[in-house]
Amino acid sequence: MLNIYANEEWAIDAKKALIFFISRMGDTKWTERRAKVISYFHNVESIQYGTKEIKTDEKKAILPIAVYEDWIAWYMYLVESIFYRPSCGDTLQSARIFPFFSMIGKNLSTLLDIDGIETKIDELLNEKKNQPDAIFFELAVANLYCKNGWKVCFIPESIFYKSPDLQIRKNGKQYWVECKRMQKVSDYSENERLEWQKRSIKLSELLNYQKLSYYIDITFKVPVADTDENILVDTFIDCLKAKESGKIMESKTSQIEVIIKTLDISSINKNLEDKNIRNNSPEIIEALIGEYISGGNYVTALGYDELYKLGTNKDMDVLNIYVNKIKNACIMKWTNISDHSIDMKAKDIKRLLVKAVNQIPSDNPGIIHIGYENLDGPYVERKRFLKIQNTIQNFDYKDKDIQAIFCNNIQLLATSNNFDWAETACFYKKSVDPNLKNHLLLADSIDKFNQPHWEEDIYNLEKKDSED
Repeated sequence: MLNIYANEEWAIDAKKALIFFISRMGDTKWTERRAKVISYFHNVESIQYGTKEIKTDEKKAILPIAVYEDWIAWYMYLVESIFYRPSCGDTLQSARIFPFFSMIGKNLSTLLDIDGIETKIDELLNEKKNQPDAIFFELAVANLYCKNGWKVCFIPESIFYKSPDLQIRKNGKQYWVECKRMQKVSDYSENERLEWQKRSIKLSELLNYQKLSYYIDITFKVPVADTDENILVDTFIDCLKAKESGKIMESKTSQIEVIIKTLDISSINKNLEDKNIRNNSPEIIEALIGEYISGGNYVTALGYDELYKLGTNKDMDVLNIYVNKIKNACIMKWTNISDHSIDMKAKDIKRLLVKAVNQIPSDNPGIIHIGYENLDGPYVERKRFLKIQNTIQNFDYKDKDIQAIFCNNIQLLATSNNFDWAETACFYKKSVDPNLKNHLLLADSIDKFNQPHWEEDIYNLEKKDSED
């Protein structure tokens, strides 16, 4: 699907942020860094579509659709593509960063009035520092206090002593504010993903070699690492042996549940021919199986018949390969419902809280903001919420006067034709101050307080299961 957002209000705001970042970085430097982003994806493309042999270790056999060496340049390329390269982009990565660019652009004049903002923006654009997600969070928190009438100042970092990120003042009151953003993916989640890859690659290679087309829905009941590396291949073969004509194939064991459905390639190809559907996107998944569930873990392996590119500038356009026809397709969707997996992925905030408290000076009361993305599903977030409650209630703050702790859980969602986000702010306060009318970072206002967004997701999932 082409980017169709250019005239939407949020996109116009995002463009304001982009233009400001480019002006701060400088046109020459931006051109150089953008060229590296483009070069990376040209290399990925040549490997993915068979024009170049991959020379790498097994862990990197699936190349990331992201530029780890320069995150902010990658983000800026995605935003720029909305307006100048509408056939290019990546829906999943875009969904993560568009809301933050929009927030910054919409509130740019307010942010630029904050003392110390120039240094903070330079940190954001610093290729060597390369931590834009953490700084986006700091900017969002700073903007939150500005909107609520507080005078905000960024505190310069020092190599000689620890200091908080912000100082806020209002009506004779003053607080130190420290912001911490949890790493996007926990170590356990990353290791689980690598274990999954070891097993899924074996099955996808088998299906592709045999030119078979199936949708396979996989639920692990135990840690993935505790299963045999051939479990998916063995389960698939067992299902084929027991297959009845026209029936959905299923297998249920103590370790895994698998549902296998045959894909109708002729019907899929008709859908592909009727629309511009970009490869490696939610749209291609919807074209294959009829739906794309936001936040789902999908893996696709396609036998391409006809591919084409959209765009007008081959030197600037990347991630612009569209699928017109396929010979065969394998798509796998997977999740892990084991208590151990859920518990390990529900990373607590304790280590971040220790660091944040240490950053707060003892001469004034402090406020702590901790942000994290919801990437592992609602049951993980339910478990994390309980851990956070216990940690905050039993934490030893020593001599620090911590008046409030805010935890912003943000779920950045891609859909087959758009993107969305959900946010829940959980807060723990000693007193009325800081009195914030709205605790959310990415929304200007809210009509009412609802239950946490992950609880709504759990309700909808369990309702769907009961109906099925």
